[in-house]
Amino acid sequence: MNPGVLNGNHDWGNAVQILNFYVDNIVKTSPFASLLMIRLLMLDIDGTLTRSRDVDELEPEALRAIQSIKDKIRIGIATGNAMIVAKSLARYIGIGAFAPIIAENGCLLSLNGEEIPLCRPGIKELGVELARRLGLKLSYQFNCRSFDAAFEITGNEDEIIGKIRAELQRMRVEAVVESSGYAIHVLPPGIDKSTAIMEVCRRLSIPCGDVAYIGDGRTDIGAVKLVGWGVAVSNAVPELRAAARIITKAPSGLGVAEFIRDYISR
Repeated sequence: MNPGVLNGNHDWGNAVQILNFYVDNIVKTSPFASLLMIRLLMLDIDGTLTRSRDVDELEPEALRAIQSIKDKIRIGIATGNAMIVAKSLARYIGIGAFAPIIAENGCLLSLNGEEIPLCRPGIKELGVELARRLGLKLSYQFNCRSFDAAFEITGNEDEIIGKIRAELQRMRVEAVVESSGYAIHVLPPGIDKSTAIMEVCRRLSIPCGDVAYIGDGRTDIGAVKLVGWGVAVSNAVPELRAAARIITKAPSGLGVAEFIRDYISR
């Protein structure tokens, strides 16, 4: 690649590309690479810690990699799952109950054992009404949720999303409709995983530039754009790969293990 020279019109987009090019080439080879610090690693669950985007089984290599660094840096979880699911996983993979845990796609945060709501109430009740009107099937975790309304993907994903958005317009209700690839979520506007990560950084006094986030789906885009180390596993959706700072060579949980090995354990 020939980075070229900025023209007189101050081509800042080109400047960012040039900077990214040079950073990409020094991260692992420069003697200054050790100064590029990762102080917090946040991980999505489904499609990221699992063996693939098609199964729920956790990838053993990812778990081993997490175990190898859990005493060196903070590790947390950011997921669309209910808090009870995320906390249980954090316990069993050994990162503990006091880890930063973001549930319901940013609506609920647990930090140092304290649960902190970040969304206004009412969306869960909206989910019940949408299910009644449109014949949707609520997620099996629905009763464990506080804010995010989640529906099972029982047909064409795009068609279901379109129906929900159209119905919200008819109801004159403002909400965000997004698919994680595993469920369709209805969320309050202005909230996603990135807003919760900003709150984590504020409370822990960690610059978001010192945070790594690894994900695979559309609901991870905001987080990947926010942090200094935005990572997409190789089988992530195209939109996330386009937004990511780093794309692993390996998929899902193997990609997590690869990133930990190459950028944290070295």
